[in-house]
Amino acid sequence: MQRFRSKKDWWVWAFIICMTGLLLQLLLTMQVKGTLLQYPVHTLVYIVTIAVIWWPLLNTQYIVHEQKLHIRSLFLSWHIPLEHISKVSKTQNSIASPALSLDRLKIDYIEHGKSKFILVSPKDQNAFCQALNRSIER
Repeated sequence: MQRFRSKKDWWVWAFIICMTGLLLQLLLTMQVKGTLLQYPVHTLVYIVTIAVIWWPLLNTQYIVHEQKLHIRSLFLSWHIPLEHISKVSKTQNSIASPALSLDRLKIDYIEHGKSKFILVSPKDQNAFCQALNRSIER
């Protein structure tokens, strides 16, 4: 089993840091005005939002097992049997995916007789592809 973390582009970091700063500023303003406890729902929403925007940075990962590729991001999870993978190619497609960089790999696979694909952005793309190939050859 090999674990690969997602590469993170500068703009992802910038967005997360700016949003966190904005939400912390709102919480501090509420604290100074003494309204933090008067509006518990607002306070809770801001705190949960901070946790949710940091969550993908901390848990987006790709795990290559002997027989499957396991992809995790946020509360989402994909399990792709390695024998169903038909092609891996480089792309910079910007559609929503469990990838925190535009330096991505497109994984084409078959699920229930239909062609599908998912985009990933492992930090070390070469090692990731080698791990997939080694596992597929077994």
